[in-house]
Parts: sequence; structure tokens; C-alpha cells
Amino acid sequence: AASISRAKGGACLQMKLAYNHLAPILFFLLQWLDCSCSCLYPSYLNLIHVIVYKVHLDTKKKFPSHGRKATIRQFYAVILPSLEHLYNASLDMDNYQREAHGLDIITKKKSEISCKNLEVDLEREDECGICLESCTKIVVPDCCHEMCIKCYRDWNMRSESCPFCRGSLKRVNSGDLWVLPCSGDIVDQESLSKEDVLRFYLYINNLPRDTPDALFLVYYEYLI
Repeated sequence: AASISRAKGGACLQMKLAYNHLAPILFFLLQWLDCSCSCLYPSYLNLIHVIVYKVHLDTKKKFPSHGRKATIRQFYAVILPSLEHLYNASLDMDNYQREAHGLDIITKKKSEISCKNLEVDLEREDECGICLESCTKIVVPDCCHEMCIKCYRDWNMRSESCPFCRGSLKRVNSGDLWVLPCSGDIVDQESLSKEDVLRFYLYINNLPRDTPDALFLVYYEYLI
């Protein structure tokens, strides 16, 4: 959880393992009965759970009074794989930033004329060869000619043939077409990592709140 980027206020996530107030009694009974399956009962009865806290490092409290409660099954099914994915994504992001920084240094050395020519070439690559509109193109798998979906449907309804090589399109289904993404459809690694972190925080916020019992709070305040 320490590898996840922090929130706007500088808060980070911390977790701890907690158990129900009835768990010590059940553990004592299981030890007294000498049950061989004593390790399975707490998970089935949801006596042990993981509490996720949103902690500000500037404050003195190590754990705030309230958090989000997740079961052991939710932790191993969603939270732990998400943390591993975010950690690997952070490592990939570091490598991506290093490569991008090196590419920026190389591209800055190029002249402005070559950059303008490159932009013109990219715009031409996104244009359809028939209607000359910049849009997402599809590729016919048989002849590998590319066009927009509107032109493909138009030529398929007219002659059922490719407009470039006149190849037959009778046996080509819509599921057989290849989609050629344009430059605007490609998402950078930084945006993907931000979306993954946002989904993880939304999942944590949707978990039920961990509210201690009122009797325990009164007794705790009495001790203070």
C-alpha cells in the first residue's frame, strides 16, 4: 500500500488485521475441544477481517477511529491482487518515464521542419483513403486494405468487394475485421495508472464502515 500514490491531502492507506470480540471465546472453546479444523472456523464465521484506514502522516494518530472493513476473502480476492498490480504498474511507470525523458531529449534536437512534417504524416495516416476523414479505420483481413467503417459498409452493400483491389467481401463477417486505432485512441501509461488507483480507492470507499461497539467506546473513554 505504500507504493500507491497518495491522495490530495497527502493521505495514504494503512491496514491492520482485527477480529471480532467473540473470537477469543471461540478460540478458547476450539482449543479446549482440541478440534483439528480450528483454523477454518474463523474464516467461515467472518471473525477475522482487515480494516483499511486513510491516514495522514502529519497527524499523531497512527490509526484513526474509523475505517473500512473487508473480509479475508475480499482481501485475497480483490485488495491484494490490486496492490500487486499497482506496485508493478508503478515500476513500469518509472521505466516509462525514463524512456520518455530520453525520447524528449532526442526529439528536442530535431528541427521544427521535421516535426511539422511528422505531424502532417500522422494526420494523413489517420485519414480514410476513400472519404479522407480522420477517424478510426478498419482493416480487411484478406487483402489488408484499410478504410473507415462507413466506407466499408457502403462498398459492401453496393458490390460486396474491396474498393482498392476489388477482392470479394462475401465471406468476410463484421467480427473478422481488424480495428486500426488512431493516435487519439492510444492512452498513455500515466493515465492508465491514475485510473487504476481511482478504481481501487472507489472500491475501498464502497466497503462497509468499521464502527466499534458503543459499549466498548464508553469503556475506552472511561479508561482515558
